Amino acid sequence: MYSIGQLSKKTGVTVRTLDYYDEIGLITPSSKTEGGHRLYSDDDVMRLEQVLALKFMGFSLQQIQEVLDRPTATWEDSLEKQLKMIRQQQKQLKELERAVQSVLYSVQFEDAINWAIIFEIIQMFKQSKESVQDLFEHYFNPNEYKEIQDMGKRMDEQDLQEWQDIYHDVRANIHVHPGSDTAQRLARRWMDKVDEMFAGNKEIEAKMWHAMKDHKDDITFYPIDKDMVNFIDSAVTIMYQENDQNNNRSKREAEDE
Repeated sequence: MYSIGQLSKKTGVTVRTLDYYDEIGLITPSSKTEGGHRLYSDDDVMRLEQVLALKFMGFSLQQIQEVLDRPTATWEDSLEKQLKMIRQQQKQLKELERAVQSVLYSVQFEDAINWAIIFEIIQMFKQSKESVQDLFEHYFNPNEYKEIQDMGKRMDEQDLQEWQDIYHDVRANIHVHPGSDTAQRLARRWMDKVDEMFAGNKEIEAKMWHAMKDHKDDITFYPIDKDMVNFIDSAVTIMYQENDQNNNRSKREAEDE
């Protein structure tokens, strides 16, 4: 038998916590001394270890009480439900991480706290997944939509930072002529990163750009706004036109030789 102090030392659970567990009937000592001091049996120790294990796995004290008071046959069902809940929490935490990261990027990108944009970002993440899926399914077939989702999962911190740098440089030079050397360098950086991100899938690239042009007035593709879309669209168009002209010139020169 163990006194409450001995049990506390053995398990690392404070006397105050053991008092509370006794108070709510979660772990009640098997017996008491003549002086009224609590004594815990090996079975009590086993129950405490079960409590600690279930608590570590995220069960609330009420859930633990219900699980321990049921027949052993119900443990599997309880653990499966807990695992399902943990996985759902993981998804929610991942969404929260993305939301906080997006807010952080907005502060870095704007060089200030723009609460209107932050509110829009939060509202975007609060949208149901069905509404977001409906938006993308308007432009992409199921395989393309899945590929875009997988692409997002593959992006790491370096990819995000590279895009952040590109967005920042485009915003800083949004006033220059789209045919200028500066704009053309930005267009090339943009398209090189797009090709890398979409693994050269031109069809999905084109559809994504079409989606951005259609939704350039909302927060869905932040920080890509209307001005940025128009600037990049013009700069990339000029870049491709010049590439075509150079290719045609090279062909004529080759034919003349």
